[in-house]
Amino acid sequence: MRILPAGKYLGTKTESYTHNKLIFSKTTYCSSEAKDWHCHQNAFFAYFLKGSNSERRESREIVSSPGTLLYYRSMEPHCNQRYSTGCKIFHVEIDNTWFYDNDLASKNVKADVIKDPTAKNTFAHMLQEFEIRDEFTGDSVENLLLYMWNLLSRNSQDRNCIPPWVKKFDELQNDCTDNKLTLTAVAKQLNIHPVTLSKEFPRHYHRSFGDHVRHLRVEKALKFLSKKNMPLAEVAFASGFSDTSNFIRSFRKVKGITPNQFRKLM
Repeated sequence: MRILPAGKYLGTKTESYTHNKLIFSKTTYCSSEAKDWHCHQNAFFAYFLKGSNSERRESREIVSSPGTLLYYRSMEPHCNQRYSTGCKIFHVEIDNTWFYDNDLASKNVKADVIKDPTAKNTFAHMLQEFEIRDEFTGDSVENLLLYMWNLLSRNSQDRNCIPPWVKKFDELQNDCTDNKLTLTAVAKQLNIHPVTLSKEFPRHYHRSFGDHVRHLRVEKALKFLSKKNMPLAEVAFASGFSDTSNFIRSFRKVKGITPNQFRKLM
């Protein structure tokens, strides 16, 4: 099995930045990329900016699109099935000694697909810092990565202590293809009272139900923003927002920048 060294991916690297055993890069792919099983010397995160891919890890298939955040452990075998032409990914690669220096364990994050909204927004902020690349960028991106790592590690440790309705809601929101996630409808499907759901929701998702749905719609918008010719009004409607101004306001609150500014990063 092929082992890819530090900073090396199957695609073509277009931009890169290195700081303190961390490698940040943008990579583009075509549909003819190698489809053999391989692994990477270092652990890394992959944040999809444009296009899609299907890959295998053991017996599982993982399908990615804009806004998808994946984590790969050091030496973890995987096999890419089909990149779409022009697929673009933002990578954050972590040298194994970085974990030791910061008293962290590289296997503390159990998930392959990172779905935590706060973690994904933190990664989006790292992307913004990557574009700036000034004298403050190094410390900023490292602090953001430490924050995100601690968040994901804590979530992994707490996973077995959560009530059944949380796991059921995770499945529900992942399977939901429309924008009809209302408190009353969801509570009915979870078989709990809407008042109970409203009260308990922030304890497990660290935000209100309404704010969480807003975050989900913003994440959904990333898939449409990658289509450069799609008008912002159409992106807003397709993502579940009632109007463009509400979409821009919500997007700025979640991502820290406007949809058009984010579009330029993709």
